[in-house]
This record gives sequence, C-alpha cells and structure tokens, in this order.
Amino acid sequence: MIRIKHLSKFYGDHDLFEDVSLTIGSKEKVGLIGRNGSGKSTFIKILQGFETPDHGEVEMSKSVRVQSLEQHLDFTEPTILEQVCKSLPLDAYNQEWRAESILMGLGFIKTDMQRAPDEFSSGMQVRLRLAQALVSDADLLLLDEPTNYLDILSLRWLESFLQDWKGSFILVTHDQTFMQKVVTHVVGIHRGKMRKMEGGPTKLMHQLLREEDVHEKTRVKQEKKDAKTKVFIREFRAGARSAGLVQSRIKSLAKQKIHKKLEKLPEIRFHFKSDEFQGSELLRATNISYSYDENHQIISKFSLAVRPKDRIAIIGPNGKGKTTLLKLLVRDLEIQTGKLKTHENIRLGYFGPSQIADLNPQNSILTELIALPNTKEQLVRSVCGSLLFTGSNVKKKISSLSGGERSRVALAKLMLSKNNILILDEPTNHLDMESCQALTEALNDFPGTVVFVSHDEKIISELATRLVVFEQGHITVMEETYERFLAKGGWMEEETFRPKKIKKSVNKEEYLERKEKTRKLRTIKKAQQKLEKQITKLEAEQEVNANILNTAYIEKDQRNIFDYGEKAKIAAHAIEDAYTELERLAKKEEDLSSGH
Repeated sequence: MIRIKHLSKFYGDHDLFEDVSLTIGSKEKVGLIGRNGSGKSTFIKILQGFETPDHGEVEMSKSVRVQSLEQHLDFTEPTILEQVCKSLPLDAYNQEWRAESILMGLGFIKTDMQRAPDEFSSGMQVRLRLAQALVSDADLLLLDEPTNYLDILSLRWLESFLQDWKGSFILVTHDQTFMQKVVTHVVGIHRGKMRKMEGGPTKLMHQLLREEDVHEKTRVKQEKKDAKTKVFIREFRAGARSAGLVQSRIKSLAKQKIHKKLEKLPEIRFHFKSDEFQGSELLRATNISYSYDENHQIISKFSLAVRPKDRIAIIGPNGKGKTTLLKLLVRDLEIQTGKLKTHENIRLGYFGPSQIADLNPQNSILTELIALPNTKEQLVRSVCGSLLFTGSNVKKKISSLSGGERSRVALAKLMLSKNNILILDEPTNHLDMESCQALTEALNDFPGTVVFVSHDEKIISELATRLVVFEQGHITVMEETYERFLAKGGWMEEETFRPKKIKKSVNKEEYLERKEKTRKLRTIKKAQQKLEKQITKLEAEQEVNANILNTAYIEKDQRNIFDYGEKAKIAAHAIEDAYTELERLAKKEEDLSSGH
C-alpha cells in the first residue's frame, strides 16, 4: 500500500529521521511511537502531503483512499448528523444509521443529532472530526492522537471499532494500553531511524532497550579488549620475533567495527516535593451539591473523606461532572449545599486546564516560574531541565509554547512547591508514552495524597487504590482498585453506550424525502425566528407611538394626533399579521413533524 524510500527530514541542525525505508501493507494496523519531538506528527503530515521530505519519497497507489483526522475543520452542514454523513462513501450516501452509530459510540446522544456543530465544546468537536474519519471507509486512516478528549467508555468503543476495521491505519497516541489492543504492527522512531515490527508497542520498546543494553555491553567489552591489544602492540612492536603478531593485531584493530557510546537521550523526570501531614483526613466533603441551573444538577449530595496516602481516581464519561467535582474540592467553585471541611495543615497542589490558561503569555518560562514564592533561579533551572526546558529555552515566551509545553510549565509549578495532596485533571495529556510512565512512577513515589481524573486505564490501574465512579446518573465511591472494579463487572452502561449497528435498508426515495423534510423544518424554524424578532421590534415601536400619542392628546397637538394615530394603526395591523403567520407556520411544522 505504502512504500517509503530513503526518507529524511531535518529541522535546522536537528535530524528527525534519516534514510528511512519501510513498507506498510494493506490491512496492517500500525502504531507509530517515539518520544516527544521525534517526528511522529511530521511523518503523518508527510504522508498527508502537508510536509515535504528533504530526501526520499513516499509511493502510494492513486487508488488508495486516505482519510486523516483533521485538526482544523470548517463545519459546513447545519447538523452534526449531516456533517458526518458528508464523509460517507458515495455508494453509502443513504446510510445515516452508520453515521449515527459512530456518533453515539463517541459519546453523542440521540437528541444531539439535529444540533449544529458549533453548539458543541471544542472537545466534542474533536470527536465530531474523528467520526467523520471513521465513517469514511477509507483504505488508510491517519489518526494523530484520536484519543484526546475521549473518556473511558468512548475509548473502549473506539478500541472495539478499530479492532474490527477492515482497512489499514497509522495511529499516534500516548495511550500505550489502547495502542497495544488495536494494532497489528508498530513503527518506532528512535535515534533518527525507524523500526517496524509485528506486535504492539511494548514488544518494540523492550526490543530497543535490549539492543541498547547489548550495544553498551559490547562497547565496554570491546574497549577493554582494544586496550589490551594496544598494550601488546606497544610492548612488542620493537621485537623482531613478534613482528608478525604485532602486525596482525594492528590490522585487526583497523578492521574492527567501532561501537560508539550512545548519546543519552533526554528524558522527562518528575519529582513532587511533599509537606508532612499529621491527621486522619485532609478533607471531607459531606452531602455537597452543585448545579449550573435548576434543570442541570451536576453533583448531588456527594460525600467523600480523603485520607493520607490515598490514590483516588475519578472516572466516568465526559460531561458528567468529574472536573466540576475537582473544582469544588479545590474551592474553584463554590459549593451550593453541603459542607467541605479541610484540615488546617493541608497543602494542596492543583493541576488542570485553568492552571494552563492562567499562565501569563508575556512571561518567559523562567519569569513565570521564578515568580513563585520562595523560589530561587537555580532551583527553577534545575526543574526546567528535568522537563526538557534547557539552555536558552527557558527564555521562550509562554505565548510561543505548544499545548504540551504549557502543560509541562504548569506541572513545573507543582514540582516547585511543597504539598501533601495533589489534585490533577488529566495530567498525562500531551505527554509521550515514556513521560506518562515517568509521571505515574513519580506520583506513586509521592508520600502524600493524590486525587486525579484520567481516561488512561494503564495509569488508573497502576496508581488508584480507591475509585469515584460517575455512571448512570450516580456517583459511587469504591474502596477498590480498577482491576477489581473491572473484574466485578466494570462499566454497567457500556453495552447501552455502544449502540449496535442495525443494518437497515433505506432506498433513495425515502432518503431524499427525509432530507427534504429536514430542510423544510429548518426553513420554518428560521422564518419563525425572523417573525419573532419582527414582532419584538414592532411592539417596541408601538409603545413609543402610544407614548407620543398620549402626550399629543394632552397637549391637543392635532398634527401628532393624526400622524402617530396612523402609525399606531399600521403597527397594530403588522403585529396582527405577524402573529397570524406565526400560527400558520406552527400548524405547518406540526403537520410535517407528524408526517401529514
């Protein structure tokens, strides 16, 4: 399907990859792995044609249909269902059920189908773009971080969908567990080279580590052997009897393959300083509730005691209140009913989207971090170095940083403070697999308490000792690990969350009739909105006319009595006509909706 020949890509003096040759066959499901900055997204862009390699070429048959996960997409259709149907193959134009099934698998609900794309949050719009890619039936999908903004249930649905995918795909994701379950092959970008292997990312990562270990042991052994050979040459070079042996050793050294010492690859290192805590509970929430409006209760009579050394994972579908709960616990939102009691010695560190958004875009990284209380420049530079902000990079402005880099600056603030509880909202977003593992290990090593929201099942499994589960309109506190939760039955709503694909035959006439009905209803709705605005304007004018007319009667101003009397009559007739038309449109809408 794809043949890559001697591909190279450079940025300045930095080589992303050099002289890469590999093939990707039809029906191969390929995971692409590598450290942050290794060139994964650049490689995807080269395959898309958005980037040009410095050397080499990519051969792909013109008949291969390629679909990518668009990062910036203009929504052109009035509803999300029509927007996704636009990406259906030409021979499946009438299979709306497929688009609807995928949308519901990704977390949309039935009543969302006729809503406009622009009504949804940026996270849900990312899911909409993913739905457009999945419905396409392309020969090759290019999926760069499709798991961002997906909750656990959506991830599990996508996992099943990609396992059943009949074509090929190339997948980039920081979620190692997810990739392990869906790919047949993996390509690793490592030290400027690419290696393809059958199996998942874990197998290749272990293979690369073993090879580097063998290389290093061989290099050390070779250096010791060479040192002995050089001593022999030096000691016996002058002896005539040993001349042959000496020349043989010299030739052997010259022909010997040199094993260079591998340059140590930069690694993100996390370390969170702790502040000692004495007490049985850091905080206790008792029957706390929160709603955004009277019809939208997010948290209802929820209670939780957070104890020293707890590792609490807050899990569940997006949009159900996980982030809201965190904000209540850190007092970013005010509790409406109930009580939240915090220990006087609590030292709380919080990481979430608001901490990233609050970074001053005009500050440099160094300036932003050194502004923290009791912080010295040397310590700041040390923490920056552990997060790969080295040398002059610490002087980069926040405004010039990528989303991942800003996230690391916000995490650096946590590392520079002493806390006995960390509350974290999706801390692994924008990290590569190695960095996710490093963060998990650092949180496990943290002597204090950790409360976190995550959709990464690997991290939840490795870290959590208690769970707060949002499911089916309830919040349940569970004194168990995630493995135990899954073993006891796991997600009750998973089956209902994943709609079955009912292969329903729809002929062209039915499809066109339904589409025309939707168009007519939309036209009626627009006309009704226009009339309502017109009536509001006319009634405001009528009130003005009435006030002037009243004054004219008092002052016996015959001219204004005549002029504004006529205007009042015209406005009254116009309002009456507008209400009559509104009634007619309402009857027409009712008839259309009922099928008459």
